[in-house]
Amino acid sequence: MHFAFSALTAITQRHKCGEFTVLNDVATVLYGLVKPLEELRYLVSPESAESTIYTILEAHGVGRHYAEVLERIREQGLVAVSTIFYPLLVIEVASKPLERELLSNSRLVRLEEYTLCIPRLEHLIVKLISTRLYPYTLYGYTLFFTWLSSRRLDVELLGKLLRTSGISVEEFIREVEEVFKHLQLFRPHELDESLLEYFKSLISSVK
Repeated sequence: MHFAFSALTAITQRHKCGEFTVLNDVATVLYGLVKPLEELRYLVSPESAESTIYTILEAHGVGRHYAEVLERIREQGLVAVSTIFYPLLVIEVASKPLERELLSNSRLVRLEEYTLCIPRLEHLIVKLISTRLYPYTLYGYTLFFTWLSSRRLDVELLGKLLRTSGISVEEFIREVEEVFKHLQLFRPHELDESLLEYFKSLISSVK
């Protein structure tokens, strides 16, 4: 963990949050999802991609792969790099409206001697769910229900981001209801029907 956060601090010293942000697993952990650090995924701005990617690779000790990574990024918009002492390193270039908005709203966080850029919670949740890939959707829904229970989730913003991502609010409500039914099998004390109705009433009013 120390090595990962030291690398993040080194990157933050050279690039602004609008140029990059870290997604899972660091951001999900900082928002309360307890899990091992298996993946370090960065989202970078297309306008400064080359310099930001160079800094990221150097900070993680894999700068020798720069040319190969750039080639793959240009072809696919995303690349995974194996490292020796770190979790899997993944870099993707923001290409969709949601990703660009996520970048522009990322924020600087200070944790003792470390500094890093992470997305706003609502942006992170929608980004994870919109991948339509396991385990990212699971992470997204876990964060959603965790923060919904605290009633600190910006539901209006979440609804707008869903539309930006191409997911209709109606579709999202159906998915939330399905997950809710599954979670009820484990009878978590903080989840009840009124919480679900509270969310549905709020998000249905989002224009």
